[in-house]
Amino acid sequence: MGGFPTTSASIAATTGSHDDLKDLVQEVFDEYITNEMPIRLLHITKHDQKTKFKLVDRAFVRNHFESVPDIIHGEFAQMMLVNGEDREDRIRERVKKELKYAIFSHRWLPGEQEPLYDHMSNQPMDIPDDPEPGWEKLQIFCRTAKDVHKCEFAWSDTCCIDKKSSAELDESIRSMFRWYRNSYICIAFLSETADLAALQMQEKGERGEKARIDAWFIRGWTLQELLAPSQIKFYGSHWKPLIQGSTNDRDSEAIMRKISELTDIHMNDLISFTPGTDRVPEKMLWASRRRTTRIEDIAYCLIGIFDISLMIAYGEGNRAFFRLLEEILKRYDKWDVFLWSGRCSRYNAALPNAPHCYAAGCTETLPSAVDEIGDRRFALTNHGLEIRVLLLAVQVEDITEELPDSRCLSFRHDYFRVKVRHIGPKRERRDTAWAIGVLDYRVDGEDGSIDRSGKIPFTGFLLSSDAHASPHLAATARWKKEMTKEVIKICCPDHVPEHPTLLYL
Repeated sequence: MGGFPTTSASIAATTGSHDDLKDLVQEVFDEYITNEMPIRLLHITKHDQKTKFKLVDRAFVRNHFESVPDIIHGEFAQMMLVNGEDREDRIRERVKKELKYAIFSHRWLPGEQEPLYDHMSNQPMDIPDDPEPGWEKLQIFCRTAKDVHKCEFAWSDTCCIDKKSSAELDESIRSMFRWYRNSYICIAFLSETADLAALQMQEKGERGEKARIDAWFIRGWTLQELLAPSQIKFYGSHWKPLIQGSTNDRDSEAIMRKISELTDIHMNDLISFTPGTDRVPEKMLWASRRRTTRIEDIAYCLIGIFDISLMIAYGEGNRAFFRLLEEILKRYDKWDVFLWSGRCSRYNAALPNAPHCYAAGCTETLPSAVDEIGDRRFALTNHGLEIRVLLLAVQVEDITEELPDSRCLSFRHDYFRVKVRHIGPKRERRDTAWAIGVLDYRVDGEDGSIDRSGKIPFTGFLLSSDAHASPHLAATARWKKEMTKEVIKICCPDHVPEHPTLLYL
């Protein structure tokens, strides 16, 4: 019979290739458990028809799945997948498919009703027949994970994190988006929604007598829990699925469209979300109506959505959101990050105090040429926000509707008039110079041009300075951004004979 002769060299080469592949599979397997899976999981078992679970670590998971590398190696060796740039990625996807776990998304019960890390055991736990609400919720979650979604492992934020360990808490918060993304299924429990019909009747808004929206849609952490998982399944208050027969509710247009209405998140993002430092005002809008118990969490819960790294430091208060913006601005260069209004950060007046400063009115559709508009080299410096704006001096025409913390100022310029609700400390009219710093300008030749397609108003900061400042200082660091209730919009000619001015705000 014909064919290629078998030599000791070819046998050795084949054996070497298989050994290399086996080592690679084992390395990917170990790395995946260490870097891509939660620090601790609940191992779910059945005893006498009762669902039991115990808290286990990554070493337990590695031992439990110790046969997986051999299985994957056999499959890949048979396919002769020994070369190729994508083999490691394909092996990792195969490992992920084997190492299934369910992850829980829910609203915490008030007080101390939730089972915590200190309540867990490394031995199978038998839950009483008449458990407390938090224990009952955890038990049903574990039973659903195992019986319905065929997952032997599960993760719940209430009991799988040792919050007494600052290192573990830090890793957990910074890894949580990835843990939700890598889960086989995210089980989302809507405790105030009985069924799909009840979901369809809900309306977005602040919680109160007139608001009809499940608390799950206004909590900070559930935003990433909604976006991160590739598969999510919604259960109503009686633990009945909102959609029967579906394994992934991202495929349900009825659910996704309603959630889009409630959250302002586009359908495309609900179906498949990619994290990153893009579309900052839009993503901040998603978080604008959400609340967290700890003030720092409103920043920490956005880490994964923006795909940035942030040190966790509970006790820092609202500085956490300022640090989040600092990190975003290092990678974001579009002027629309300043489409906010309301209270400014105490650390920099040019930056907002919280996500709710990005109101719905701040995120209108921008022109397709937004990348070419405004200063793209702005940066936070030790002198403040360094940014070039089209500086248009204005005069106060009238002050009306004065309240202790706000007032309406009417301004006049040769090209426009604008009325602004100014908030914060009152400025004495005779001691203050005012200006509008236009952000969305386009430089055209030697003249400053704010030409944009259509008749879209231009956007700017309200600026003030000491009216008695030296003239050579008036166009630099003496200007300060003032707080306004709404984003300032002005209608102005296409071309203004001014050059962009460098400011430090």
